[in-house]
Amino acid sequence: MDVTLKAMRYFLTAVECGSIAGAAKKMNVVPSAIFTAVNQVEEAFGLQLTLRHRSKGITPTATGLIVMKKLQHLLDEYDTVMGEGADLRSKLTGSLRVGYYAPIAPAFVPAITSTLLEGNSGIDVKFTECDNHSAQLGLIDGTYDVIICVANAMHPQITFEPLTDVSAYLLTSETHPFASQTSVDAKKLANEKLVLLDLPVVSEYYGQLFEAAGVSPDVIATSSSVEMVRSMVGQGIGCSVLHMRPVTDISYAGQRVVAVPFDPPLEPLQIALGYLPDNPRRLVSAFVNEISNYFEGDDVQKFLVKVT
Repeated sequence: MDVTLKAMRYFLTAVECGSIAGAAKKMNVVPSAIFTAVNQVEEAFGLQLTLRHRSKGITPTATGLIVMKKLQHLLDEYDTVMGEGADLRSKLTGSLRVGYYAPIAPAFVPAITSTLLEGNSGIDVKFTECDNHSAQLGLIDGTYDVIICVANAMHPQITFEPLTDVSAYLLTSETHPFASQTSVDAKKLANEKLVLLDLPVVSEYYGQLFEAAGVSPDVIATSSSVEMVRSMVGQGIGCSVLHMRPVTDISYAGQRVVAVPFDPPLEPLQIALGYLPDNPRRLVSAFVNEISNYFEGDDVQKFLVKVT
């Protein structure tokens, strides 16, 4: 006959306590439960494992001592396995695929990822830079588990949480006259050569911005890379209009660039976190929580340019 783990525990407790009554008290059960368990273990092995004395209680036989060690080892192994299982349930595992349309995402995503990976060695993360439309389609078709994007024309299937509003600012070289100003009016861009990002959503934003300011921009260069734009601005090729800024004011080429807020402020873009509401994975929920907590804190302020 099979022996339950409970019966094994009751048997060991009875022998260790030296009495049925003592074991019953320790395990908080009636004595008959302990008595039945001892009988079940002995019947399962077909051996006499205990000696029962009316006055002296219960003691193991020589064979019983051998079986006791084996049962204790078995129970210890079981407890270890279950403990490891509980530990695994408390840890995060699996692959996380993140699509992002946020040119400055490399400034803040690593800090969030570092927190997520700490103590969770079973995680691997893949980040893919893409445009806003591709990010949303990728989330819907399962390419991505979560996306960071601009909250512009979000697909109705996607749940999104606004992370922060990012105001536009003017980026100049350190030798440009604007670099010494505390702010600049967007109307002043009418006479400036501009180097602009050529990316969906942002390009449309530029058109609305210049139309509202009554400016016909003199765009002499474009790039899909923020760092290329910053390097060209640092070289003095032209000014640019960007949103979030990296912590460093040095371009890839080693030249200093200066971020100057617009005054009056321009219509901001909203950075959002998108995910599917029916995704039950703990890893996705953990990433959503980590990035939400990050943007609720003060660290994000260093990436924003505002009028002071």
